[in-house]
Amino acid sequence: METFLTQLSKSCGMLFKWKHYTSISVLITVYFALFHSYLTYSILKWERVNKTNLLSLIRLQNKAVRTLEYNKTKTTVLYSKHNILEIPDLFQLLVAKFMYSFYNGGLPNHFDNYFAEIASVHKCQTRLASLQKYYLPRMKTSRGSAFFKVYWSENLV
Repeated sequence: METFLTQLSKSCGMLFKWKHYTSISVLITVYFALFHSYLTYSILKWERVNKTNLLSLIRLQNKAVRTLEYNKTKTTVLYSKHNILEIPDLFQLLVAKFMYSFYNGGLPNHFDNYFAEIASVHKCQTRLASLQKYYLPRMKTSRGSAFFKVYWSENLV
């Protein structure tokens, strides 16, 4: 995780150095090329890190987005102005894409037994089974179970 934070910090530093020499549109392109691409790399895996590291990621993203403008505007305004997703929203989008691919059979065969439909787990007809929801796997660790309870139980499919 430390090398990941270091790489994002370097990308943020490059944005800061370039902001005096280029326009905002070029800075946004550089943000998506350097910072955002590295941020989205294996986000489904590292999103379940502890809160301290997650807050460090959010702070780095806020710092990178603030370098796009010369004034001190709230980051929520800058995110919407430049069409950039915050880390929790980005994670939700990528989870939704993953579940869509899983539901439509677009993932490799390795993921075939990753989830089970609730209708196959319960013999009686329940509301969740009729909505074609997926059964959440049991985890042996608290980190894994917290990850699945918070993010995979959303209405994403």
